[in-house]
Amino acid sequence: MKFREYNITVSSSSSNSSAGKESDSFVLGASAGADKTLVWRRCNAVTVDAKARSLLNRLRQVGRDLFLPVGYPDSVAEGYLEYQFYDSLQGLCTYLRGVVSTSAVLVAAGVGDAEATAMSAAMTWAIRDGFGMIGGLFFSYKASPHFDAHVKEFRLLADVFNDIGLTLDLALPILLTLTAPSWISVLSTYLPSPYLLLTSLSTLCKVFCGICAGATKGNITDHFAISGNRADVNAKENTQETLVSLMGMIMGVGLAKWLHCLEKKDDTSALGDKLMTDTQYISWTIFMILTVIHIWANYVGIQRLQLRTLNGARAKVLLQQLIENCSDWVMRDITDDDDAARRRTIERCEKMIKNPRQINESLWSSLLEMLWKGDIHLGIRLRDVAKITSNSSPIYGGDGVKRLGNNKWSSSAWQLYLNDEFGHENFVIFIDEKPIKSQSTILVLMKVGAGDVDELKAFIHAHILHRCIERGTDASHRILLHRSHKITECLFEKGKIGIDLHSILSHAGWDMSRLYLGFSPWRCEWTNKDD
Repeated sequence: MKFREYNITVSSSSSNSSAGKESDSFVLGASAGADKTLVWRRCNAVTVDAKARSLLNRLRQVGRDLFLPVGYPDSVAEGYLEYQFYDSLQGLCTYLRGVVSTSAVLVAAGVGDAEATAMSAAMTWAIRDGFGMIGGLFFSYKASPHFDAHVKEFRLLADVFNDIGLTLDLALPILLTLTAPSWISVLSTYLPSPYLLLTSLSTLCKVFCGICAGATKGNITDHFAISGNRADVNAKENTQETLVSLMGMIMGVGLAKWLHCLEKKDDTSALGDKLMTDTQYISWTIFMILTVIHIWANYVGIQRLQLRTLNGARAKVLLQQLIENCSDWVMRDITDDDDAARRRTIERCEKMIKNPRQINESLWSSLLEMLWKGDIHLGIRLRDVAKITSNSSPIYGGDGVKRLGNNKWSSSAWQLYLNDEFGHENFVIFIDEKPIKSQSTILVLMKVGAGDVDELKAFIHAHILHRCIERGTDASHRILLHRSHKITECLFEKGKIGIDLHSILSHAGWDMSRLYLGFSPWRCEWTNKDD
């Protein structure tokens, strides 16, 4: 009998045939003696060249097992190795810049200065760390609701914060030697020492970096761990970081020794009006080169992340053509019962859905969207509704429909609006009209019990309506609201005319179990009774 042993952790895609995965072969047979006992024999004799190849293969396999997830590349999402390469490169640059800037921090703290005391340095560092902790708590409180929705943006921000912190560290000796303006000198009696202030700001930036990087790490790990191997992917990332740290340590020691040798040759007595010595110029040059490489590697690496979850920015890029196509139908002067035209529009929309690898949103636009709501407010509160309805007329009217009451939102107007247009929906859309019609704001109120499908439906409806208003038309907002609602319903009701957009997106590869479209956690409920 012949037996073959395989290593199943080696991906089939990494070899041309199953033989490429074979580890060893044995034959089970009878011995030549009279007892005829069973013996195991290896199939082929191992030559010196074969032993050398076997050693190289074993070393390669050890490296694979140590630094790559089991079953790579089939066990991780596409783009894993590219992202890890750029992430390791930017990590190495950060380590080397830390070596360059640490010496500047120590010099500014008084290392080598006979007048400096250990107690003053310890107090300064304790206050600095406390300031960073307090700032980190506040930052986490304000930013934590956005971490899941803006993974790539906060991952980029993490290194931006780190760049600012390291730059402040390196600039400490120079900034402390500058002559402050007179008004700052007056304020200095009421402010902490310049060193404490600057080093606290640096620490604060590094704390922000740690919070952002830690919060996004889990999402990135989940993205790559497509085989339920989250722990393995996380462990291998730690081993990769360890390797990068070891490389950075070796290179950093050499860099520090070289800079120290140059520092000994500096003639500080001839410094004159110059702010920096020759060694400091060299340090800044090295630091800036590493910073440029760091920013480039970080940005390129993040762009390689093709996340499968939908946030507001990715959803707008993905659904841009669909929204434009639907708004064309809304703007047309056709009757509401023109099912053929609506069906053609829906069929075109169905063909416009792309997979996650084809979508690459702008990080800067997404970051701006996170900081500024724009003209579409998702998940508003009742106080926002009360504000706009107390200063405007009901949306019903102006298009041949009799206005209710005295052009104000009466109880009857409320019931008609909520029950007629949105009675079967888990969301309600309001339009905050502005003097310039095209600048009107769309507000979306979510009901209690609204789920991911309702959020996606409200998101698309709001953007179709906003696009129609933005393009400008003589039609009233009531007509635009009704027709945009009608075409949106066709996207979520599979039938003769409609499709199931939620399922289509799921089949295209999008993770529809988690949507981060930018809705607030506020939900409302109401009844028709005055109780």
